[in-house]
Amino acid sequence: MYDEYHKSEEDIQAVIRYMEIHDPKNANRDYAIQFIDSMEGFGSEIARSDEALAEAVKKSLDAKKKKN
Repeated sequence: MYDEYHKSEEDIQAVIRYMEIHDPKNANRDYAIQFIDSMEGFGSEIARSDEALAEAVKKSLDAKKKKN
């Protein structure tokens, strides 16, 4: 049903930029990768527990991708 996610260098750099603003002490590559992995796991839990919510999140993310 869902495309499998593969984190990219672009994703890692985006998280690092976010952390530079919101959590400077953790603004590094290793933390960014751990953060992405954690969010991926959280997304999987949402998908397992509430399929309608997971679908709404996916639609929202897809719409944001199209804008960019």
